[in-house]
Amino acid sequence: MRKIIAFMHLSLDGFVAGPNGEMNWIKVDQEIFDHVAKRIERGDTALYGRVTYEMMESYWPTAAE
Repeated sequence: MRKIIAFMHLSLDGFVAGPNGEMNWIKVDQEIFDHVAKRIERGDTALYGRVTYEMMESYWPTAAE
């Protein structure tokens, strides 16, 4: 049986986005990129929700470049 590892941004009070859907509270810098890369490099399958998939869709064809 395979292991499922969940990864998501979540504030301490349990919210993912602000009242208007904003996610500007997420610190985006090299530290978070390194952390995410370390977490996902061990996986061989990724499962995204529709919104995240659509946001990342244009990245995938050029990911290996």
